[in-house]
Amino acid sequence: MIIRKLTSGSADLDVISITGMPGSGKTTLAHKVYNDKSVSSHFDIRVWCTVGHEYDEKKLLHKILNQVTGPDLKFSEDVEVADMLWRQLFGKRYLIVLDDVWDNTTWDELTRPFPEFEKRSRIILTTREKKVALHGKRNTDPINLRTLRSEESWELLEKRSFGKESCPDELFDVGKEIAENCKGLPLVADLIAGVIAGLEKKKTLWLEVQNDLNSFILNSEVEVLKVIGLSCEHLPDHVKPSFLYLASFPKADEIPIYFLKEVWCAEGFVEHTEMKSVEEVMMFIWII
Repeated sequence: MIIRKLTSGSADLDVISITGMPGSGKTTLAHKVYNDKSVSSHFDIRVWCTVGHEYDEKKLLHKILNQVTGPDLKFSEDVEVADMLWRQLFGKRYLIVLDDVWDNTTWDELTRPFPEFEKRSRIILTTREKKVALHGKRNTDPINLRTLRSEESWELLEKRSFGKESCPDELFDVGKEIAENCKGLPLVADLIAGVIAGLEKKKTLWLEVQNDLNSFILNSEVEVLKVIGLSCEHLPDHVKPSFLYLASFPKADEIPIYFLKEVWCAEGFVEHTEMKSVEEVMMFIWII
């Protein structure tokens, strides 16, 4: 449905807003449609911009402009970024994703340089705030992501934990309880599935995860972050330093794999083994 909204419909600029709780899959859904072949071939320009709670308007507009013009084009400090961005977008059919917008003022400031003309350009907005989605609304009503049903959470947990095999009978009841306590949030279900997949298939160990999860209310970003912390605690010891090293990079920045390989190797996190090259070891860490 979202792909259809992006590639057809009104010739005017339209906004497709995706709302939902933290961990409900807003960014994942936006990313999936953004990279769809029919979408990428439909637009002259595509831009992805992660906004976040604390943002620098000029820095984000620079980031958008660099994606429009290419990173090699340099600008002086005193250039009026908004005006240049408007000129670069004018006459083009563009798709811009503004991911994780928190308030109406941010929306107004960032969309000011986006030209409005009959080229079927589109903006995808992801936000946890319904008022922001309604503020940015044009022709399309905001899409509110529902949470997973209990059986869907269990299906995700079971597939991630056991692959094509079925859950053993002795773990079935506690597994269903864990799925229920994920509160229908795909991110939480996926993180917890990653935790229990790395554990021995023993009921006592699964009960420990269930007890930890019971202490989380999961109605806010802080609570979801606690689940991420829980999943980090269960990472293999040799993987934890590599994962924690990512915290040294600014939030929402893209990290080139080739650069990460260099710094991980320099820090001694990744070493060549008799069985695996550095690249294979890195891919193993990414999969975890």
